[in-house]
Amino acid sequence: MEEVPPKMQLLDSVWATRRKSKIGTGEICKYKARLNAHWGQQEHDVTYHETYASLLMWATIRLILTLSIIKGCHSRQLDFVLAHPQAKLDGEVYMRLPKDFEIPGCKQKGAMS
Repeated sequence: MEEVPPKMQLLDSVWATRRKSKIGTGEICKYKARLNAHWGQQEHDVTYHETYASLLMWATIRLILTLSIIKGCHSRQLDFVLAHPQAKLDGEVYMRLPKDFEIPGCKQKGAMS
């Protein structure tokens, strides 16, 4: 296991869990979990260098969908919720391991890159 380099921030880890259910019956069919770094703890120019958040008004979305219906165009759905967890990283990110998580043969100090 590597030590955290100087000037690098050690972020906490956060579990994101979700239950997936069948559309027709509402019956739970799958459990999903993802381990993420706690991005709310980031510091500018330490763990990130630039930010970008696209904003769109609901009136604009409704206008585009209405025009696509009128013109007979096809539309597609995008999932912006997963844009941040699945984004490519520019550099290394160090985070603490979750509580009670162990790596065999390694003395855990709570860092993982």
